[in-house]
Formats: sequence, C-alpha cells, structure tokens
Amino acid sequence: MTVAAQYVRGAWATVQRDASIYFSYRLRVASQLLGTLFTLTIFFYVAKLVRADAVGHRAHYYEFVVVGIATLAILEAGLTVSQLVRMELVAGNFERLLISPFGPVAGAMSMAVFPIAFATLFAGLVLALADVLFGVPIYLGGIPLALVVVAFGGVAFAAIGLLFVGALLAFKSAMGATWVMAALGLLGGIYFPVKLFPEWIRWASEIQPLTPAADLLRHQLLGTPTTQVAWLELLKLAGFAAVLVPIGGAVLWEAVKVSRRRGTIMEY
Repeated sequence: MTVAAQYVRGAWATVQRDASIYFSYRLRVASQLLGTLFTLTIFFYVAKLVRADAVGHRAHYYEFVVVGIATLAILEAGLTVSQLVRMELVAGNFERLLISPFGPVAGAMSMAVFPIAFATLFAGLVLALADVLFGVPIYLGGIPLALVVVAFGGVAFAAIGLLFVGALLAFKSAMGATWVMAALGLLGGIYFPVKLFPEWIRWASEIQPLTPAADLLRHQLLGTPTTQVAWLELLKLAGFAAVLVPIGGAVLWEAVKVSRRRGTIMEY
C-alpha cells in the first residue's frame, strides 16, 4: 500500500469516527435545523425592509443573504478543527495522533473533513427549504461548480483552523477563532455587499477567502453577476488554499515541537 493510500485510509477512519460521534446525539440535527428555520424566517421579514435593487438588479436581498449564511456555515466548519483538537486533548486522545504514522498535522486536517462535508449537505438542505418555503430560486445547474468552490474554500479555512490548533498547543488557548469568523463574515459580504463599505476598509474584503467564495456561490446558485471575472475569483480562492495549507501545517508542526520541548503537549 502506498503512503498516499495510507493517509486516505487514516482520513476516512477519522471521518467515520467523527460521524459516529456526531450522530450519537440524536436531537442535534433536529435542533440545528429548527434554529436554521428561525434564522431563515427572521431574514425573510428583514428582507422586506430592504430595497429590491440594493444587491443588484438580478437578486433580492433575501436570496443574497440566504446563500451568504449557507456559505458562512460551510466555511466556518473548517475552523472548528481547533475545538475538536481541544476535545481530543481533554479526553487524552491526542497523544495517539502524535505517536502514530498519521501525525498531528494530517490528523488535525482530517478532523475538518466531516464538519465541512456535513455542513455542505446541511446547507444544501437549508437552500432547498428556502426554495420550497420562501421561494428562493436555486439554479441546479450551478451545483457542480459550487461544490468545487466549497472544496477550495473548505481547504483554505481548515488551514486557518490549523493556525488556531497551533496556538492551542503552544499557548493552551484558541479563543480567537470566533472573533476571526465574525470579522470575516462582516468583511466577506455575507450580510450585505462589500461595495457598501467605505474605500478605506474595502481592501480588507479582498485579502481573505470568504469574499470570493460567497461571490462565486451566489453566481452559481442564483445567477447573480460576480464582482470580478468568475475564473479569476476561483483562481484566487485556489491560491488562498495553496498558500494557507503549508503555512498552517508548518505553524502546527512548530507548535508541536515547542510543546514537546516544554513537556506540555498533553496539558490543557
């Protein structure tokens, strides 16, 4: 068996374990779905207060924000890897990754696979409900490319999650993930177009992966025009993933080495 095949098997085993743990809480999916329905209903009525042309001539605000919320939920799942590693530290299971051939970096990355995959399926269900209950027109032909966008965005955000895992191992705290996601949601055009920002802050929306991901998903699922050429935004998103993965892996590996020297790697 090749090394690549062994890593794939290790990642798949991690996905199976995470799925078993998640679905062992029988009411989790139902409560999550109920909360999402409340969110959809709230924004449905908030959208009635917004001008129909506020987000472009081909999309109403409700359609705009529903896809934005789905995008945020999918990519935010990549950042949960720091919370999952924290749970492994508390349970005393993380040392198995440290001494296994799989290693801490591949192990942490594989922990992000199930949350992203499940969030993608759940977002699809949410969009279907928004279509049936609130009349949001979803273009089914755009789903294949939308999944490509999700894949690139998920890898990029999982790599950002590795940075927080490194902080967790080195400093025993990774509280910044929530703040980072809130800031990216604000700057990424999730709830309103980035063109509404003043010029002095608008640049911040262009240097992070959430903006092109949300823009491309709206383009594929709603048919709204992109702020830039679509292939260029996809290339930018792929570039974020290609750059962030080695950086996140290097930071995590350095944090592991520092924690080993201190003898604190299993402490939390």
